[in-house]
Amino acid sequence: MTLSSSQYKAYRLATHTVAKTRQIVMLYDGAISAMQQAKEAITAGHIEARFNLLTKATNILMGLQSSLDFEAGEQVSAVLYDYYSNLLFRINQLHRTRDLAQCDGVIEDLKSMRGLWDEIDRQERAEQAPIPVEPAPESPVSEASEPSPSPVGGLSVSA
Repeated sequence: MTLSSSQYKAYRLATHTVAKTRQIVMLYDGAISAMQQAKEAITAGHIEARFNLLTKATNILMGLQSSLDFEAGEQVSAVLYDYYSNLLFRINQLHRTRDLAQCDGVIEDLKSMRGLWDEIDRQERAEQAPIPVEPAPESPVSEASEPSPSPVGGLSVSA
């Protein structure tokens, strides 16, 4: 599959404007959608559609797995690597078995992990949201009081 110029520009823009955690959530959405459609293809006996959709889900998960940063978070990356490996193995089995229960299991696991990433994304966005600054209350100035003159330079010191 090749991307057109406008698709490539849109993808490139999204990678710069969408938070990394939101990108991960979106990738999970894509994998879940592909798996749900693959389940429908299995049920309907559409062999080619099943193959293409399982391959699409596989490609998404392989992309997620290959982007793990073991230097930044070795333990978390190792756990996620094993998680993706397990899912990839199970999806690969679906090419042969067409087991709807196993397909449902993969979908549920993807939804569960997607929910975790969505929560992480929401927390990050909440932390990065600008805190509204309320203007300082203005002190009431009575007409009878006049401001005291400041010394030269505008600096006054009092004890």
